[in-house]
Amino acid sequence: MNKYSSKAVKTAATIGMSLAMVLSNAAPVFATYSKPAEGICKNDAAEKDCGASVYVAVMGALDGTKFGDVTIESDIKIADVEGKQVNILKAISISAYTDALTAFAGEASLGYTEKANISTWKGVVSALETYLGAGSLIDEEVKAGSPLDTLLKNIYNEVGATDWSTVNDGNYSDVKAAFEKLKTFKKNYGKYLGIVSNDDYASNELASAVMDAYTTTNENINEYLGNTADSDLSNFVLAFDAILQNDLDEKTTDLSKKVSNDKDAKKIGEILGGEGKAVTTLSPESVKLNSKSDINKRIKMIKDHDYYDRFKDEDAVIAILDAYQEILDGIGANSDVLKSDAYNDFIKTKVESTTKIDGSSKVTLKTFTKSFKKAKNEDNANDLADVLNSDQWVILKAAKEDVIDAIYTMETRKVGNYYVDKSDYTANSTTAQRNTFDNTFPEYLTALVDKEKGLFGYDVVEKRMNEVADALEAVTTAIEKLTPANIKATDKKTLEAAEDAIYELTKDGTYENNLTKAEGKAVRAAETKIENLREAFDNLGTTAVAGWYDMGNGNWGYNNEDGTPAAYKWVASGSDWYMIKDGKMLRNTWLATDGGRWYYLDNAGKMVTNQSVDGCWINSYGVYMSPTYNG
Repeated sequence: MNKYSSKAVKTAATIGMSLAMVLSNAAPVFATYSKPAEGICKNDAAEKDCGASVYVAVMGALDGTKFGDVTIESDIKIADVEGKQVNILKAISISAYTDALTAFAGEASLGYTEKANISTWKGVVSALETYLGAGSLIDEEVKAGSPLDTLLKNIYNEVGATDWSTVNDGNYSDVKAAFEKLKTFKKNYGKYLGIVSNDDYASNELASAVMDAYTTTNENINEYLGNTADSDLSNFVLAFDAILQNDLDEKTTDLSKKVSNDKDAKKIGEILGGEGKAVTTLSPESVKLNSKSDINKRIKMIKDHDYYDRFKDEDAVIAILDAYQEILDGIGANSDVLKSDAYNDFIKTKVESTTKIDGSSKVTLKTFTKSFKKAKNEDNANDLADVLNSDQWVILKAAKEDVIDAIYTMETRKVGNYYVDKSDYTANSTTAQRNTFDNTFPEYLTALVDKEKGLFGYDVVEKRMNEVADALEAVTTAIEKLTPANIKATDKKTLEAAEDAIYELTKDGTYENNLTKAEGKAVRAAETKIENLREAFDNLGTTAVAGWYDMGNGNWGYNNEDGTPAAYKWVASGSDWYMIKDGKMLRNTWLATDGGRWYYLDNAGKMVTNQSVDGCWINSYGVYMSPTYNG
């Protein structure tokens, strides 16, 4: 472990401490950078240490928030060089902090995650200030001479600017290039200014300036292009409709073909090229109507076209996109579900069961479910629920979701105090599929078996299997970290839930026959553990004595004077120090304290001093120092 490890940084950030505090006992390191008198770095002698402090401050301020969700209006702040709290985007733009982060990122021992974070932060701030001007984030204003400032002055024809207030043949290419640059900036970095969409953006000056430039320039360009709009729209629709018609037949489109017989008609490839070079090949050249990837590529091609923003609200363009979307929505709906993995598993995969069928305990789920043949569907559903195990349930659940639901819809309608069965085959299922469905799945699974609650046979089974899963979780995952040594009074509900569940899962319990062999083994182990936990819980506050007590295997416990386990404290024994957590002495582990310092507890639990552990030097106070520290 090194002082810039992910673990150290994350821990320090979580408690809101500067990483420099981890090094608080290190010998001073004097460097050439100008140390701020106030703010985050006032105690940092070296620039890289300042960078570490800034990094930890930013991570602490984020506190789980994604950096990509931050805007200049977010109340996520750190101290600037004067000690004032400022938004982290503004703080990172401060040159002293930017340089310090760069120095910190240059440390060879720094982890990949930290370096990637710093690169992202600096990249975002750099992109914002490159387009808006240096200092724009701190001052929240567009700076003179910046690309956005130049564009605004041009479109409003201010003194000394190039007149772009009206787009014409002479300036169109320049205005278009500036607008594309603005669109790219807005798309990639507008969110940091609070721009959500063209109609939803923050009221700060930077966001307002960007949207003012965007709206005005777009309107000016559209006004200029209005002279050719009819022709451009006609070509756009004819070209993409030609491709659509060929796609519907899974045929390739000849891009050299003209869209009409008119003398001046354009070729499809020329139209696809928009304002650039003609397109010579499509990707894919022809689509497979059962390929979502192919259809999505066609939709993307239309939306990426230079003229899409101009024509996206036209009925003809919407109709073309709707046609592709309809194909996309239909993919898989008409596929043969009786060839799916879920169906094959149901009729072919043999699974161990708790009851024997025709002398065998390992049968397919089709055979197993069809073995229940009582007169009433309700009885069969309940009998299946009593003995189905989790391995079988996985197969049945997949068959329900992928096969049954595709061919048959289970629905009810409430009439008075009862439910009426309104189930039927799905509209797109074939006669062959319905016949196979009837021969494969037992009737009681899709029959309405409880008219008061509106439950089908499958619902009864699902309810039982969910109960079994909850019970298993209560006796395994929920108590996984509990031991007789660390159980506390606050664990009462968890322990009682485990006891209730173990009762249902063991001999003569409701869920005993729903367990696989592996689950049965886990339950037997859990039963012993729960008994031990109960014994320890019942002894809380009664047999416990104050001070140290031997827990066996080199482990020691420590209770407060009232006999309760010490929650978190240092305990001295002679000249040695020990850390107690949840009543138990820590051993063979690093410890990060609320003071931001790191300590190491050895096999005997003693705080290590004046030695190296994992390549990390620990001083006479037990504080972790830099590996380069030589005392």
